[in-house]
Amino acid sequence: MSVPATRSYSSPQREEQANATRRRILAAAEQLFAKHGFAAVTMPRVAASAGVSLATVHLYFPRKAAIVGALADALVAAPDLSVEQVERETDPIRQLQRGVGIIRRLNERGWLLADILRSAHGTDEHLTEVWALWQQRHADANRRAVEALAARGGLRPGLAPDEAVDILYALTGTDVYRALVRERGWSPGRYQRWLFRLGCRELLGIAPDEPGSTTT
Repeated sequence: MSVPATRSYSSPQREEQANATRRRILAAAEQLFAKHGFAAVTMPRVAASAGVSLATVHLYFPRKAAIVGALADALVAAPDLSVEQVERETDPIRQLQRGVGIIRRLNERGWLLADILRSAHGTDEHLTEVWALWQQRHADANRRAVEALAARGGLRPGLAPDEAVDILYALTGTDVYRALVRERGWSPGRYQRWLFRLGCRELLGIAPDEPGSTTT
């Protein structure tokens, strides 16, 4: 007598419940990191804040560094932060406007992660890996943005693409955002306008008050 083959079974509802639990853990951890600091937050504390068991937390995230890595992955995967928006624009000024808006949103949401990674990556090999990936993603996104500008003839004469990438990498990093917004009290909008004006001069070689170069 033959035995029926076992069917593989996947429940969309079960998968969504699992995803919702994972998101709840990440949200709870991020709030705790922001309030108490990464080092002071324990996995049991994350579990209690998320309303799940410690075993459930470990099922998704074996260590705190994995939570940070997942938060970073979720951030860079956000559709409204995709550099594809810059690549789709056909006008260099619009490309720059789109890009600085993305950078503002990225830094508004990512400053905490950047601070955690910067301060702790040397003490944890897993966080060191996340930090290296964070920096590489930043560099890759800036290179794509510069290539998009170059493809539309937007880079100022004499500016090599590699130099443009380095300029953009430095200007758009979380360090600059933190210094101006979190330390010096600038509003995110002022930071965005400043970044656009500087990008006009350094990357496009135009005065930011020329026709068509104002932010919206």
